[in-house]
Amino acid sequence: MLRPNLAQCVAVALHELATNAAKYGALSKPEGRVHVIWSESPADGLVLRWAEADGPAVTVPERNGFGTRVIRSMIEQSAGDVRFEWNSSGLVCEIRLPDRTGAP
Repeated sequence: MLRPNLAQCVAVALHELATNAAKYGALSKPEGRVHVIWSESPADGLVLRWAEADGPAVTVPERNGFGTRVIRSMIEQSAGDVRFEWNSSGLVCEIRLPDRTGAP
């Protein structure tokens, strides 16, 4: 279970990542793939990892686009952390959200 504001952050982040992947990344090619995994622990909170593969060649963007800014802003406002890696094999985005439920 996620608090509603965290669920919204995750939904927006996944939407932005999927839109970008469809336009420019792995999902823009028939053979492209996206792996999404998540885990949860008291020490790490919620960790969501998005990893693209078999898409077009990836280079580090010269500027942050709208989606990257939205993801970063929403996650950081929720006391989380987001990391983007533009690897030659595809974009990897890792999102960490502590205290996912708001429980004491």
